[in-house]
Formats: sequence, C-alpha cells, structure tokens
Amino acid sequence: MLSSPGIGSGLDISGIISKLMQVEQRPLTQLDTKEAKQQTQLSAFGSLKSALSSFQDSVKTLAKPNLFNDYKATLADTTLATASTSSDAIAGTHDIKVLSLAQAQKIASETFATTDTVIGSGTLTINFGTYNEDGSFTANTEKVAQTVTIDPEKSTLADIRTAINAANAGVTASIVNDGSGNRLVIAAEDSGLTNALQITVDNASGDLSKLAFDGSAGGGSGMFETVAAQDAEMIIDGIAITKSSNTISDALEGVTFNLLKADPDTSTTLTVEKNNSSVEAAVKTFVTAYNELEKTIGNLSRYDAANKQAAVLTGDSTVRTVQSRVRSMLTANQPAGGIYGLSEIGISFQKDGTLQLDASKLSEALNNPDKNVATFFGDIPGETTPSTPGFMSQLDQLIDGMVRSDGLINSRIDGINSTIKNIGQQREALNYRLEETEKRLLAQFTALDSMIASMTQTSNYLQQQLANLPKIGDK
Repeated sequence: MLSSPGIGSGLDISGIISKLMQVEQRPLTQLDTKEAKQQTQLSAFGSLKSALSSFQDSVKTLAKPNLFNDYKATLADTTLATASTSSDAIAGTHDIKVLSLAQAQKIASETFATTDTVIGSGTLTINFGTYNEDGSFTANTEKVAQTVTIDPEKSTLADIRTAINAANAGVTASIVNDGSGNRLVIAAEDSGLTNALQITVDNASGDLSKLAFDGSAGGGSGMFETVAAQDAEMIIDGIAITKSSNTISDALEGVTFNLLKADPDTSTTLTVEKNNSSVEAAVKTFVTAYNELEKTIGNLSRYDAANKQAAVLTGDSTVRTVQSRVRSMLTANQPAGGIYGLSEIGISFQKDGTLQLDASKLSEALNNPDKNVATFFGDIPGETTPSTPGFMSQLDQLIDGMVRSDGLINSRIDGINSTIKNIGQQREALNYRLEETEKRLLAQFTALDSMIASMTQTSNYLQQQLANLPKIGDK
C-alpha cells in the first residue's frame, strides 16, 4: 500500500479529487444561496411586523375613550392656588376665593440647658382630635392614639426627640435653640382642626411630665402651642368650603385644588375646558406611525426600475395584502359622530401613499359641537346591545389579525422557518453524501495509483530483462 496517493503513479490525486469535489459541492452552494434569501425574507417580515405593531399602538391609543375626556383647569391668579383635573371634570367657569390655609398644630416645651439634659422616662400617649370652645377634647375617631415609650437609659432631650420620630406616631419632633435654651418642638403631620394634639404622660419620672399638652395656646400643661391647628377655607361660586387639608379634591367635581395663599379680599376665576392637546398629539403619532409603516413596505417591496433591481419582498402577496387592507379601511367611509371619514378631521392621503395631517382642520373638528371625534374614533355604546366597534377598534382588529401569533405575517414567518429547517436537513444529507463521495473517489484513485505503480514496476522489470538478453547475432 502506498503511503501517499500519487507517489506510485505520479498523478496529482489530491488535486484531482479536490476539483471533482468542487463540482459535487455545487448543490451545497445553491442551498447556501437559497437559505440566505430565506433569512433575508425572514428579517424583512420581522421589520414589517414591527412597523405594524407600532402603528397598532397608535391605533389603540385613539380607541381609548379617556383620551377624549381630558380637561384642563386654569386659575387666573396662580398665586392663590393651582388646579388640576380628572376625567370627571365638566367644562365651565367658577369664582374662587381662598379665605385661609390649613395648618398643622405645633407645640413647644420649656427650655432645657443642653440637648443632653436628662428629662425623664415613662410613656407619652399622643391623641388627635378637636378642642371645643369649652376646652374639652373630642378625639378624632379616624385616628388611633399612639404611644411612645421613653427608656430610663435613653431619656435626654435628644433621646426623646429620636424616640418620638422612630415611633411613626403621626408627629415629628425637633429641637430648636431660641437663644435662651433648647426646646422640644412637636408638629402634627396632618393639618386641620380635627388633627390637634393631646399628649398625656404616664408612669413619669423626672421632668417627663413637662412634655404633656392638653389645650390650645396657654393651655394648662408643660408644653404650649406655637402654631394653631387650622382648616382651609375657600369659597366656590359663593359656597363656603371647609377642609382639613390645602389639597382639596372633593369640592368641585373632577377638580383638585392646591391652595397656596390666603387672601379673603381677592377673587379669581377658574376656567375648566377640554384639553385637546392629548388628542392632537395622539393623532399626530397615528399619522407618523402609518407613514413609517408605508415607508417600511416601500423599502421592502419597491422595484427599482432605474437599476432593474427588485427589493427582498417585491411582488410578495402578503405585503400587498397588508398594504391594501389597511389602506382600504383608512379610505372607507366610517360614519359616526357626525363625521364620515378621516379627511373631515384633517387626515388625508398624499400621492406617494403617505398620510398628511392638517392640524388646523383637526382643531376645528375637535372644537365643533356638531362633530364628535370621540364617537368617530371610539366604540359606539348600545342601549340594549353590546357596543359597536368604532373606527379605531375595527382597525385594531384588522391589524391584530396580521400580527398576532397565528396571524397573517406569523403564518408566513412560520413557512419561511420551515423552509430554512428543510434546507438544513438537505445540507446535512448532502454533506454526508459528499463525505461518502470523497471517500469513494479517494479509494478509486488510490487503487488506480497502486495499479499504475505495479504496472510501472513490471514494465521496468521487463525492460531490465530484455536489456540483459543476448543481442541477435552475438556468438
């Protein structure tokens, strides 16, 4: 057996087999080309699906009824208060006065030499409620009394402040040095007359009883009032409103006030009106998203006549179906809310197939009482039957049939993936066949090499024997 193919015969067996295998491998190259094309199409359909999903998001936004229930509140004098609205607001104007601001009660102790002064130990019980005209105290039933325990080992002024704050008892404690000494200041977290403080001391040792409080300014207890508990008072259209907080959300339906300054002598005007900016922004996003979809479809399917170059999905039926179905719905009459089509609210098709938005026409439609854009876009409620899907809900359903897992595009993607898988199987089988073919060729050429080598040896032997025969005529 020859150690290296071709030595015996002088033939370039490796080169010959390599050339022959290049011919055999042509189907493999064709499979690679076919797979590359399928992968390109797969990526293209992924881009199409992404653009459709983005467009669907803009459609879903316009289908939401709350989008059209957005109001804005404007106060003429913003130094008195600010106002915000919810979907329950009703358009109109109102006369507003702010008579007083709500305050949280604050009380202070007598002075102590240092913050390390030991005060005493025991239990502080903090109640919240209202002080009546006769000096009696009515507890706030919506709040539970809070207890703070002062440990004998941690009973300095600073320790007591820390213990009160750590208890989360509905108050905050701080130490204020007024120049003559250090005072413990306790402030209620919540404002209003019903959140005034009452502090009782139990099992007291030392001077802890000096931190008791039972009364308003000048009350007979260790601590005294520095800021009185006070309700917010305002007047809306001549009606007096009293609340415990400066944030008032239950006085005027759909409007929340944040009172900033009391000025009984000043009246200001609150204007509540529809806020169309959210709708206008959503419509603009809708138009932009559709144009991006149209651009994506064009890039994937347009034929370049000048260069005679087709795009990856030129002539593809799925792409044509997507484009035609969406366009058909956008151009169809959809009578609802006194509106018959997108063109009446400023959305129209251009020659290149994209949409154009006329912002002034949209604004005019939104402010026209005879045109209900919300009804045109949204579902139409039925009195005895289920709601009828509105324009945007119908469009959403159409797109959903294209992008969902069992929809039009995914079916096509599944088909491409199946083809790619099949190509992989064909490649695997072809590679196996090529290996066998190469083995067979190597065996055949090796046998040929051996045969030629053997024949060469025989030829050489015969030549030697013939050379040694006596020549004719030699005696």
